[in-house]
Amino acid sequence: MTAPSSETRPFGTIRGKLLRILALCLTVVVVLLGIEVASVVRRDLAARATSESVTVEITVQRLVHEVQRERGISSVFLSGHYEFGPLFQEYRARTDAAQREVVQLLGQVPADTAAAVRPMLDRLSDLSATRSKIDSKTIGFNASHDYFTERIAALNQGYLDFNLINDRELQHGLFAMRSLANAKERTGQQRSFLNGIFNSSGNRFRDDEYVTLLDILANKQVALAEFTRQATPAQRQRLDRAQSTQVAADIAKAERIAVAASGGALPERVNSRAHHDWMTAYIDELQGVLQSVADDIQGRADTLQNEATTELVVVILVVLLVIALLLWMFVDTNRSIIGPLAVLAEDAEDIATRRLPEAVAALQTAQEHERPPPPEPMRAPAGAGAEIHSVTRALDRVQSTAFALANEQTVLRRNTSESMANLGRRNQNLLRRQLAFITDLEQEELDPAVLANLFQLDHLATRMRRNAESLLVLAGTTSPRQWTEPLPAVDVVRAALAEVEDYHRVVFRRIDDQLVAGAVAAEIAHMLAELIENGLSFSPPEVEVEIYGRRVPNGYTLAVIDHGIGMSADAMAKANTRLGGKENFLVAPTRFLGHYVVGQLAKRLGVQVNLAESPASGVTARIVLPTSLLVTGPATRPVAEEEPELLRRAHVIPPQAVPESAEPVPAPVAVAVLEPEPVPDNVTQHQRPSGERTRNGLLKRVPRNQGSNQNRGVRAVPKPPVTDRTPAQVRSMLSDFRGGHKRGERASRDSPMDQAGPLPVSHQNAEEPR
Repeated sequence: MTAPSSETRPFGTIRGKLLRILALCLTVVVVLLGIEVASVVRRDLAARATSESVTVEITVQRLVHEVQRERGISSVFLSGHYEFGPLFQEYRARTDAAQREVVQLLGQVPADTAAAVRPMLDRLSDLSATRSKIDSKTIGFNASHDYFTERIAALNQGYLDFNLINDRELQHGLFAMRSLANAKERTGQQRSFLNGIFNSSGNRFRDDEYVTLLDILANKQVALAEFTRQATPAQRQRLDRAQSTQVAADIAKAERIAVAASGGALPERVNSRAHHDWMTAYIDELQGVLQSVADDIQGRADTLQNEATTELVVVILVVLLVIALLLWMFVDTNRSIIGPLAVLAEDAEDIATRRLPEAVAALQTAQEHERPPPPEPMRAPAGAGAEIHSVTRALDRVQSTAFALANEQTVLRRNTSESMANLGRRNQNLLRRQLAFITDLEQEELDPAVLANLFQLDHLATRMRRNAESLLVLAGTTSPRQWTEPLPAVDVVRAALAEVEDYHRVVFRRIDDQLVAGAVAAEIAHMLAELIENGLSFSPPEVEVEIYGRRVPNGYTLAVIDHGIGMSADAMAKANTRLGGKENFLVAPTRFLGHYVVGQLAKRLGVQVNLAESPASGVTARIVLPTSLLVTGPATRPVAEEEPELLRRAHVIPPQAVPESAEPVPAPVAVAVLEPEPVPDNVTQHQRPSGERTRNGLLKRVPRNQGSNQNRGVRAVPKPPVTDRTPAQVRSMLSDFRGGHKRGERASRDSPMDQAGPLPVSHQNAEEPR
């Protein structure tokens, strides 16, 4: 049986569906984790950029610090303290070194960061020219102060947008550093500005210098207050320590003196050189606090970067772990479901195609007392899941149930075959007795009409016996009609004709001489009868069926050729399958039982039977007898007492004319007729047939009470068949001849002398009871 197309072509396999599920899960996981990875990567990049920016900012602040120092020394020099001239080279060298450090750092940071800082450095491009003016004293105090202040303001401007930094601690640190840098710048401005005031000739403020000082001091206080608000407690403590030194106290005292002047003369004089040293030391302290804040910021940025890198690594590891877990789950599912399911499918296929059919075949071929073992139980593959184990147990139960059902069917079939064989034997025994009784009636009957009816009844009973033998064949029982002596092939063919209905439509075309083993003669005749019956049934009533028999290198071939409607190629192929014994008759329609009978006999005897198209129309059935069924030697006809019943019934078939051919053709069997002939005087009167003839051309026999003492004899002469006689007339003639001959035999057994005559043709049933 074939499954529907929807089952034979399912939509995808389990492996494919699992792959689709895996692909979907991987896609979702990769997308979600990809978003997380992207976020972590952005944070990592931001932290890395922040760390780099803080590094640049701190480096720029070191440059600012050095520029502030150079501004202070320049202001002092321009204020009239020329003794500071030797310090110019040291301060300027340190400024140049800080500037080179910034330039070198910009080559290592991203291009956007370098592009943001480089314009600030460009403002120092004219630093060398300004230095030359300071050395030549061609620039005033205020101009020099303003120049350095503007460049420092540009460097302190920065480029970082603190609002873009997500970490609050880092934001506060950057704001604190920026505020402290502003406070330091204001302190530097205060140093430069007050040095000029303290070193002035009038020791007083001129014009708006006082206002400028107040602005510087106010901005410094604002910056320090902003630092206090943004800085951490530790950073505030460091600033407090810097402001609580003696230097800070001296600076505060000088600052109070300057403020107390209220824009006029200073209440007391301050040593400008000492004030410069105080301010320089204090600014260095502020630079230390600024550097510590920068270090804190750098540490926080590095921490953020490390945390982002760690998170990125963890996320990537989680992604890889999830992917590996999904792959492992797929592999485990494949190992526990798909792989075992494939093995289970192969095992089920092996059960369906080999193991169970072999076990069933062993059951069917086993003897009654034998019990073949059941097929091996199904076992779940190693590592299979619980569902596979359940399916395995279910399939094993199906296999056990199928084997048990096959066992029951085998027993039922065996019982059916035995019942068929028993019924066939009973019918055969009854038919044998019926045929014997009909034979006795034929021997006693003299009326041609009644005798013809008896012949018809005899023929019907013979065909019924063939049907009974067909039951025995289908039941697997050998034919009981076996003889030790071989029989001629022509007699086997004629015996087959005796078992078909329209035998007069069958024509012998050529039958080569050949002896067939007596043990298989009846079965071969049975096969021929079935094939001839088919040829007669499927050809028009007026068309003859031809029979050929030829010796071939590998045996003897009998061909039954009809000129009927023929068969299609598919029907012929199925018929050849049945004729080869490869199909069970229990699954076929009853109209093909003849094919199965022939197939069973052919399989048992090793005979090849096949159907093919006839040259013109119809079907040709060929039976190839192997050499093992043939006998070499002259054909001898048994005497009447030993003649097989198969032949005695075959002799009722009238001979048929065989067309002339270049090849030798066996001569037709002659029909014995009686002619008057003188005989010895010692023949009794009742043994002499009368000279009168019946309407069928046979000599009338004289009843015993009407016999004369005249001696008469009989002799057999061949006489060609009367062409205008019907088969019924021929049977009547033969019956008269046979009945008279039998009566003569019974009389001769009572007479002291035997009567000579031709070879008798008897219809006596001589088969052994079975």
